[in-house]
Amino acid sequence: MVFVFVLISASPLLGQDEGPRVYLLAPTGLNLIVPTYINRQTDLNFSDDILIKPAHVKAETYVLSFMRYIGIGGHLAEVWITPIWGRVSGTAVTQLVPGLTQTTGLADPYIAFRIGVIGAPALKGPEFATYKQGFQLYALVGAYIPIGDYKSEAPLNIGTNRWTIRLGLPMVMSFGSLSRPVSLEVVPSVFVYTDNNKPFHAKTRQQDPAFVIESHLSHNFASKLWGSGDLRFITGGETITDGVADNNRNLRLGLGATIGYQVLKPLGLQMTYGGVVARGDDSRWRMLRLRMTLTF
Repeated sequence: MVFVFVLISASPLLGQDEGPRVYLLAPTGLNLIVPTYINRQTDLNFSDDILIKPAHVKAETYVLSFMRYIGIGGHLAEVWITPIWGRVSGTAVTQLVPGLTQTTGLADPYIAFRIGVIGAPALKGPEFATYKQGFQLYALVGAYIPIGDYKSEAPLNIGTNRWTIRLGLPMVMSFGSLSRPVSLEVVPSVFVYTDNNKPFHAKTRQQDPAFVIESHLSHNFASKLWGSGDLRFITGGETITDGVADNNRNLRLGLGATIGYQVLKPLGLQMTYGGVVARGDDSRWRMLRLRMTLTF
């Protein structure tokens, strides 16, 4: 069971930047509560999917995720509910209207479901502890519900005033021993957006789909200490305001590193730092993430 607690140490966050060890195999009947704090300096909106040129944005995000692992038809399945609260401030020039803005409130909450397709059986604790893991493939569907705080007169907002639907195929390859596991996660996702019918100083704003690949290679250096190298690539997601393209297509590669420590069997801590290392969109992005995992 120590291996179980060390392994399960992360949770979904903003759908385009989840972090390591989110999609690893886990025993059924397990529950997680995961409070997370993120600090970002960027020129993206609060939801991290629209490039604002030019802009200087500081965003703080507070997340409380609940995750439940269950079995469906012999396959591992997972449901999660993620309310998000945040604070965003900065200067932005949007539609040729400069302004200083600061706002605090609830963001669009995230709900999701995944189920194992290959190599992800539904196992209880004793079976899970001795199961030899290999390649795993999951199907994922998620949505951001547009009930976050939003004001059309503000150039920066916490909410988005439009639905975001996510479809993904998380893949995991597990190596190493039970005491020193090594895991490679590769998570390709497509984000599809409905229209915002109350954008800032406009009538409607559309957004092209965005394609995201997130990957993590993690390893346990000791029974309680682990680390991860993190990669995130995004392309697409250009907005069209009143029929005119905004020339803000995302195209960038970010790298980061995560360190995690299992304080107690039910309590884990981790810290991630990362930033953009290659870009074709002139974007800026730096992030510090602190996370706690409570397992029961």
